[in-house]
Amino acid sequence: MELLQQNTTHEKFLESRQYWCPESEEYAAASQFISALRDGWQLALPRVNARRIWHSGSRPSALYEFTLMRGSQLMIMPVLSSPYIERYLLQQELRVIYDVDGDRIPAGGYAAD
Repeated sequence: MELLQQNTTHEKFLESRQYWCPESEEYAAASQFISALRDGWQLALPRVNARRIWHSGSRPSALYEFTLMRGSQLMIMPVLSSPYIERYLLQQELRVIYDVDGDRIPAGGYAAD
């Protein structure tokens, strides 16, 4: 029963609208990306750019930059790596273009030292 409650809670979290504003937030979470897709934004390109960001100087994460369009509007949404985003990239068969320094970001966004 407990597992069922966790799944229900997780689904409810994804159902709630999570707004992202590029003027006030450096990057978005997966829930904000999902909200944008539900609000009619679509992928404008079959690829995403990826780069590594560092938290507190020692903890790397992947940041994926999705180019989205809705009507004549274009938006680049930088989204933090998460299991949902990693799965989305695979399911949509999106090409990931890594930053120019050749520093590949493995699945899950963690750097190999």
